[in-house]
Amino acid sequence: MLPELEQNLDPMLRGGGLALLLLLALRLLQPPHQASRLLCLGLVSCTAGYLLSSGSFGQHLPAALQVPLRLLDSLAPTVFWLLGQNLFNDSFRWRPLYLAPLPLIIGLSLLIDHAGLSAPVLHYLLVLQQGLAGLMAAHVIWLSWHQHGADLLIERRNLRLWLGPGIGVYIIAFQLLNLGVNVETLPYRDLIKLAGIALFALWISLRLENMLELLSPQTPRAQSPGAVAAEPEVLLEEKATLERLRQAMDEQQLWRRESLSVADLASHLGVAEYRLRRLINGSLGQRNFNAYLNQFRIQAACEQLADPARRRLPVLSIALDVGFASITPFNRAFRAQLGMTPSEFRRQRLGAS
Repeated sequence: MLPELEQNLDPMLRGGGLALLLLLALRLLQPPHQASRLLCLGLVSCTAGYLLSSGSFGQHLPAALQVPLRLLDSLAPTVFWLLGQNLFNDSFRWRPLYLAPLPLIIGLSLLIDHAGLSAPVLHYLLVLQQGLAGLMAAHVIWLSWHQHGADLLIERRNLRLWLGPGIGVYIIAFQLLNLGVNVETLPYRDLIKLAGIALFALWISLRLENMLELLSPQTPRAQSPGAVAAEPEVLLEEKATLERLRQAMDEQQLWRRESLSVADLASHLGVAEYRLRRLINGSLGQRNFNAYLNQFRIQAACEQLADPARRRLPVLSIALDVGFASITPFNRAFRAQLGMTPSEFRRQRLGAS
């Protein structure tokens, strides 16, 4: 019964998934050719590589096609990791180091499939390959939950709850299965994997434009002008809240509180938390609450660092004074905003003496 069921459902799920992925690829190939589109296209291509190279279908393909398709399949966790960075990490900036896993995974895949190595060496390389893939998936899961409370994009906060963890756990589970479980003991294994791919392809087909918008930091999601025009009292309420927010930040300097959260600030202003999130995102163009606070903190830190009277004041003391819990996040936020360390900024302003 089980082999017959798998034989019937396999081509249906595989064919449906490939059809959806092809339509997605055609949409992603349209301009503008942004990094977010290329990452989504890469994940679509890697997923299609698995559907084409696995199962009985892949066994009948020419060897010249099997090699690149299997390489695409092996790169799926790496591309997912890059996509997760771009989606969930607002401080993400492209660096050559982020591309380092690509040649490493390609080299391991070629050695495993075509080097004719002994069984012990082959098992070691397989563990290394699956381990790297699992670590990258685990990192995306961590990114999904990290700063979830500081995310000001409502739709992205919802994605953090299931998209990153869901695909990440999916990848990790099948990496573990590839290492230590006999396929015959899990007759539904391939069908579950195919069903997961088909559901993901269907979801992203329906939500592609929203995904691309969330991946683009230049276009923060704001409340539609039509909704504000239809309800003038909403506009007045927002202006009043913005004024209270300005007073809290500029005059009361609430940003100096080390553990200030969106909920704390909303309680202080007497406004619902979700409304404050939308206000800071829509009216001020901010995507992350911590990044919003850090603008005030870094500005205050720069004033102290450039003050000759505070030349001997330790950088750590300044970091703690402006609301950071330790020196490491302060240095990271400072470099992200100004492109240099606090010490370099101080030397530039005050000289080496």
